[in-house]
Amino acid sequence: MAKQNVTPHMISRRNFLKGAGILGLGVFGVASLSGCAPDSSSAAGGSASGTTVSVLTYNGNSPYCYLDDAGNLVGYDVDVLKAVDEKLDDYSFSIDSMDFNAMITACESGSAELVSCQLVPNEDRKAKFIFCEEPFCLSPMVFATADPNCKTLDDMAGKSTIATPGGYEYGMLQAYNEKYPDKALTFETVSSLTMADAFKMISSGQVDSFLCYDGTFDAVNEEVGAGLYKTDVVMCESTYFMFNKDQTELRDAVDGVLKEMKSDGSLAKIAEQDLGTDVFSAYGDALSDNELVA
Repeated sequence: MAKQNVTPHMISRRNFLKGAGILGLGVFGVASLSGCAPDSSSAAGGSASGTTVSVLTYNGNSPYCYLDDAGNLVGYDVDVLKAVDEKLDDYSFSIDSMDFNAMITACESGSAELVSCQLVPNEDRKAKFIFCEEPFCLSPMVFATADPNCKTLDDMAGKSTIATPGGYEYGMLQAYNEKYPDKALTFETVSSLTMADAFKMISSGQVDSFLCYDGTFDAVNEEVGAGLYKTDVVMCESTYFMFNKDQTELRDAVDGVLKEMKSDGSLAKIAEQDLGTDVFSAYGDALSDNELVA
């Protein structure tokens, strides 16, 4: 897998508005992706005993969670979940994939205890779910655009971008527009949209840009033959495992394992294997969890 481009032009949520003349912006979360029908493919964890935990992830978000050519559920999220499972004596993970919205509903209802799909805690999610304190990934973000000259926020001034009202990134963009009205982007609002459809809209000239994870850009661009370009990495989000609200003990156990894996370097090794770079060392200094404007 090709390495993600590491660039010094990155910015944390806390500081990204301060660098408006230098840097770019972020991404629409995976929640904007529409999924496929519930899938029977599974990637059972490694523990042989303990309380069985129903774990759900999405299967169309390469390189994080997707199906390989043989129909197996693979990717960074899956490999981290398996590694965590190996270290948990009291739990055994049963990992399956599902449509994104159905996955979230299952976690809220309690039919699944844990879900993973590069999720970012926002206020709506924190009202319904609980999260680990330790992020299991740092995900760099870029603008997808048809203009190879668009690299910075200054370059994006006056450009249109697709936004989902009420979404995490929508609020981030609104804050940017309010602080820098002379460099504001315009919104083309949609209720939901796949990345593939967003890329097609850019390619056809319906909209100028779309915010996406750097790690998913190449796969989608190739899949739809959009021929798009991406800005430099301009922001980085921490992403977390999300749990049903009743699963505090499970959350604490997983959190402890993640902290251990970060400390001993095993989490970084999985990132190097699946993402092409140790995102924790590459982007750790560019991150400020859950903060947009200081």
